Amino acid sequence: MKNIILLVAVLTAIFSGSLYSQPVKELVPVSGSLRYGEEIWYTVKAVETGILVVETSGEVDTYLEAYDEHRNLITEDDDGGDILNARIEMLVKAGNTYLFKLRAYEGSSGIYSIWTSFIPVAASTDLRIGSAHSGPSIASNESHWYTVRATAKGFLTVETIDKDIDTFLEAYDSNYKLLTHNDDGGVGLNARIDLPVEANQIIHYKIMIIGNIGAEGYTITANLEPFPVDTDRNTERSRAVNIRLGEAFTIFFLQHNETRWYKYEITRAQTKFVVQTRGNIDTMLSLYDSQGNLVAEDDDTGEDTNAFIFETLNPGVYYIEVKTYDGVTGTCTIHAETR
Repeated sequence: MKNIILLVAVLTAIFSGSLYSQPVKELVPVSGSLRYGEEIWYTVKAVETGILVVETSGEVDTYLEAYDEHRNLITEDDDGGDILNARIEMLVKAGNTYLFKLRAYEGSSGIYSIWTSFIPVAASTDLRIGSAHSGPSIASNESHWYTVRATAKGFLTVETIDKDIDTFLEAYDSNYKLLTHNDDGGVGLNARIDLPVEANQIIHYKIMIIGNIGAEGYTITANLEPFPVDTDRNTERSRAVNIRLGEAFTIFFLQHNETRWYKYEITRAQTKFVVQTRGNIDTMLSLYDSQGNLVAEDDDTGEDTNAFIFETLNPGVYYIEVKTYDGVTGTCTIHAETR
């Protein structure tokens, strides 16, 4: 349920870089005329942590941008509100000040109204590593919150595991800064988020459902796969790790555009060699000979968005490069066999 925002808010207009104070508004709608090319800024100081909604109405095609007090862009929106109106819904932390820039989109001008509302963050449920929690019924316009404390440095996976519910997850750090979100990264319509975490790091998760029909309940799980001590050992070809046939190697992609290298020696002529990835991230494989010549490469031939290479090879050492599409972080496994 949306309540009129319980904040002490000062709405200040900023035109062309100069500040002109307007009367303090206690969150009653502010109306005015907006011309194309004009920028109007507003500030809101939160007195409690929760979800702040800023939206417009009127005949203007509006565009909103949200910034922190240091003018770092947080988020933006064009038509998230009614018809061509802008709407931003974001977490705010008690005591912080936020800036909102309003402008007209592509030649639009006219009368507008802008206002704010506030949705308190519900009490968060502790979700333990290695456990599954059965959540209560959830309405289409409702959200539930969970808090996970990492027990070790590793990859934290939080996901829903229901067959018939289309879930949506958002992950926030301990200061309620949005880290990432996911819709269908799990099995079927389930949401899944993989995050690299430090020991004792706290992550907040917000779960919602997609669609207009509420759900009777859902199941959410949290699991942690600790990083191996030498997790950064094979980020270059010269540090390639020997891969063993039939064994699943877990790969951690901790940084953007990171690669992992493996090698295997073929001892028989005309050996049919298979290497593939498995997991929930979009992976790419490249196979090179001992001289660095590309033998084969693949993106999505495997299951879902996994990579799969099947090549007939002659004796020699071969190198396998594993990377993710668009350089995303995450975890997967690599498997190799001969036939």
